Amino acid sequence: MQKKHQEHIVCVPASLFCERANGFADYTLTSEDLMLGQRAQLESNPDFRQVLPVSVFTCNGKVWAYKRTPKGGEKRLSNKVALAVGGHFDMVDVLLDNGVIDLPKSLENAIARELREEVEITSNIIKTTTLPKVIAADETEVDKLHVAMVTMHELDGEGIRSIEDALEDIGFISPEELLANDFDLEVWARLMCEILVSQKQN
Repeated sequence: MQKKHQEHIVCVPASLFCERANGFADYTLTSEDLMLGQRAQLESNPDFRQVLPVSVFTCNGKVWAYKRTPKGGEKRLSNKVALAVGGHFDMVDVLLDNGVIDLPKSLENAIARELREEVEITSNIIKTTTLPKVIAADETEVDKLHVAMVTMHELDGEGIRSIEDALEDIGFISPEELLANDFDLEVWARLMCEILVSQKQN
């Protein structure tokens, strides 16, 4: 019987994030830091953090949220409320230029693939910003194994919906309401809501 191929994903050494505060770290991804590892092994290896380029969608002061259903691959996050759309930076996303990883194009590949797989967007993106820090939290066992590169997209309407069974639409809701009410937020969702609230106040 042929062995099942092990999925390989992009990761970086966890030692890059020793200095962090409130779940965030000053870090810019470079091709020199990139490594490939078997996802199954990385899920139990705290020496590395799996790289997740993710997107967050906002409209008129609200943010698009969803709930992870038990059909998702990460059982530890089932029924949690999330904001980030995206996932692992897979080996298939990596593009080479004369044998050297083209990081910007590879990231574009990863982000575009994940968005195609997870959501349908019918509104227009009118503004895009990238958080200057990465999320490198350590509150849960899942957090300790991942690092998030977050891109915020402002839409001109509320035209976005999930196309995956693993994601259950909640819709657009204010970050203040998500923080104040009885939502079972993922750590990353809480941190992103705090960022959005802070941006409104400044």
